[in-house]
Amino acid sequence: MRLRTLILALIALGGIWIALVIQRGHDAPAASFAAGPQPADFAPPQLVQVKGLNRPVAATPVANVSPRVKPFTRVPTKQTPDVQILADPPKPEPHVQTTKAPAIEVVPEKGRSYTETATPPLEALAISDAHVVSVTSSSARIIWKTNLPAQTKAAFGFDAPTIWSQPSADFLTEHESVLTGLEFSTTYQVYLHGVDEWNRAQTSMVSITTQSMGSRSIATTNGGQIVVDDRPFFPTAVWAQCSDGFGSNIDDGINLFMGDGCSKDDADLSSRLDGRAYSIVNAANAAAEGQGVIGWYYPDEWDAFLQSTVRRQELDRNIPPPQSGRISFLTLTNHFYSLASPLPQGKGMYPLLMSITDVVGFDLYPLQVWCRPAFGDVMDAQRELHTTSGGKPTFQWIEAAPMEQECRKQKYLDPTPATVRAETWLAIAGGAAAIGYFPNHWSASIGSEIARTNREIKALSQALLAPAANATSDSPSVRVSARNLNGATYVIAVNTTESTLQAKFTVEGIGGRSPVIVGGGQVVGADDQGFTDSFGPLAARVYIIPPAGW
Repeated sequence: MRLRTLILALIALGGIWIALVIQRGHDAPAASFAAGPQPADFAPPQLVQVKGLNRPVAATPVANVSPRVKPFTRVPTKQTPDVQILADPPKPEPHVQTTKAPAIEVVPEKGRSYTETATPPLEALAISDAHVVSVTSSSARIIWKTNLPAQTKAAFGFDAPTIWSQPSADFLTEHESVLTGLEFSTTYQVYLHGVDEWNRAQTSMVSITTQSMGSRSIATTNGGQIVVDDRPFFPTAVWAQCSDGFGSNIDDGINLFMGDGCSKDDADLSSRLDGRAYSIVNAANAAAEGQGVIGWYYPDEWDAFLQSTVRRQELDRNIPPPQSGRISFLTLTNHFYSLASPLPQGKGMYPLLMSITDVVGFDLYPLQVWCRPAFGDVMDAQRELHTTSGGKPTFQWIEAAPMEQECRKQKYLDPTPATVRAETWLAIAGGAAAIGYFPNHWSASIGSEIARTNREIKALSQALLAPAANATSDSPSVRVSARNLNGATYVIAVNTTESTLQAKFTVEGIGGRSPVIVGGGQVVGADDQGFTDSFGPLAARVYIIPPAGW
């Protein structure tokens, strides 16, 4: 009995020993199978600041990662792990394919910023306290305020904005607008325009009237411009008008009288004009003083009376010495033009004559002298004169009534309101810096057209004298040219035929801005290249493409 009990005890102890040996023979469980928290699959995210963003972002992907735990179950037999793991290898950094991005700056936790772009205030942008501080014969200064910081610009015109100032650079609440290039004794509407930081715009209007002409005017030239009293001046002239015709001419927009009246009884032109317009005297009176006198003129159509081989010293007796604040004018025949027949004596005198004068013009008169509607030559000859004169200010005389020429016998060649307007704008499109109307009297209907055209010229004078812009027409019969001034583009277009035509204009930099027709206010649709319009017989239009944002 004791022996059997001892044997059973030994067997039990042996079984326990064998079990312990088997248990110690198994591999230790892999770390990945152990219970408890394990390292995350990704590196902890960092808070970074990307330039251009208002809120910080994470440098690494952000996710809720739970440790992968596989419970270990003890079994009485040896088991093979699901995955044999020799060791815990280092976890590689996650690879994210990126493109070139803005520089990244790590932002400390305490430096977090969640600022959003400010929303517009409920208060609308408003303009107030506009005061005209000073006005001269050619300028005005206006101060005004906005209730919110704003960038500003100003524009002025007679019935609508036609000339714009340079825009301001800063957002301010107190503003100053200085207008220059104004005409004397003229009422303008001034448009004060502000745009706040949320691109909300507001415009207010004030009216100003410039002072009268000064007692002595100073005239100079600047490239292709005539400058009078420190402003670009666009003359609209007549020749040898009698004093009893001054009033009607001035009513029709004439601002320059050339010649010492129509007779000896009409002497002392400036005193008779009494500051209502400027005047130019005969070269023999070049030293004359008086209100509104700005210079003198050389013999009319001087080229027709000179030999092709003429030299400067032969003309010295007709050339006055320089006069302070005065400029000289010369009118040529059309024979300098390459498509006109030359004078019998040739064309050799033209370079000399163009070097003598400050301002040079010519008369073409296609209807009354050439006896044909050669309206395209009005523009082409003007361009040619501008080039051959070396870029001096140029002008052209426009036929405004029948003349003592053979062509007057053909009534269909008589000037009409339409021909006068078309020729005027063709000359300006060709680069004319002044216009003359000849003869100095005309019909009531033509007078009305001259008044309308001269009013447009007066409103646009700074723009018409501004640098040329690129513009083309797909119709050779509809002529076009353009100017740029302070962000606005001005397009002159004229139908040179008696037919109704359509033309598409390509205008550099138009950018889809819609042109507005001067004098009518009609808006023409445009695309990124230009615009299209229809023209009646001899129709002439000026389009304004306002600055961006107006």
